[in-house]
Amino acid sequence: MNERIYTISETDLASRYSASRLRALVEEALAQGNSIVIDLKPVLSVSESYADELFGVLAARWGLEKFVEHVYIRDAAPPVFHAIASAVQRRLNQNAPTPDFALSAAKQALLLRREISS
Repeated sequence: MNERIYTISETDLASRYSASRLRALVEEALAQGNSIVIDLKPVLSVSESYADELFGVLAARWGLEKFVEHVYIRDAAPPVFHAIASAVQRRLNQNAPTPDFALSAAKQALLLRREISS
């Protein structure tokens, strides 16, 4: 398994279109069996729509387990990480048998991933 690193160079992420373009690249790499690292070091803020389109859709399409095992979020500032976790939570709650299950699973998985990648 190879690792693909995507480094975000912008400081503010707001475009759903930009997020969908990056998501397409990430999904292609995941389909080829790669692990993904998304480096967010320069990012100061991320809109709900960007976080949803990139991270929320990935978690919903690929499943939380595969998302957590194969998508690493590197150097996300706390507000950016919170926006990502919230987007994943909202997406997963749409399809979860109970909202508490998705919330708990998403938070635990993302916090664990954050600790591992730090």
